[in-house]
Amino acid sequence: MALDIDGTLTDDKRRLCPASIKAIQSLRVPVVLVTGNTHCFTRTMAIALGTPFVFIAENGGVVSHSDNEMEILADINICERAYSELSRIIKLHRHDSRYRFTDITLRRDFDIQAASRLLKDLQLKVELIDTAFAVHIKDLGVNKGTGLERIAKRLQIPLKEFAAVGDSKSDVPIFNLAGFRASVGNASPELKSISDYIARYDYGLGFMEIVNHMNKHGIFQ
Repeated sequence: MALDIDGTLTDDKRRLCPASIKAIQSLRVPVVLVTGNTHCFTRTMAIALGTPFVFIAENGGVVSHSDNEMEILADINICERAYSELSRIIKLHRHDSRYRFTDITLRRDFDIQAASRLLKDLQLKVELIDTAFAVHIKDLGVNKGTGLERIAKRLQIPLKEFAAVGDSKSDVPIFNLAGFRASVGNASPELKSISDYIARYDYGLGFMEIVNHMNKHGIFQ
């Protein structure tokens, strides 16, 4: 399973839902955590949840193959340039990026569509991704899907054998690759529109509902 964290395993305040822990413990397959969050955060979550050190962080910019092997797939320098250019025109509030290798995160208090148009006019190879928790300035050449392709190739597992679970636009690339796609109840309309199953419940309860559905219908068999 390729599994998002924020908004999928957590509530709207980014607190881990107890239901998520129970659901992961009931899974019959390994989990690949796929998130926009940092490598160190994702590694800590993998330890806490008991999932492998094979995971994707920073929306595909960082891929962990083991606790001793990490790939950097994106260039933060183009994100820094984009931030500098946008900051001259739009008032931006940047989050602490000391633990980030490949992208920049901003508070969600500006016109994202207007900023995206500016970036397009500047012909910078970056994009803005709104995860509902932060806005990411990220390398246009990577996403959660490119990260999953990297992991699937290394593990020699066909992409269609993955199930993807998420809640936001940033999860669309892994949904486009996976054989089964499920959204929690609080997911964006865009993600729900390409889902095979949509949970009635939000956040962690929604994830538990999805796992129960998959176990009941033998999706992992």
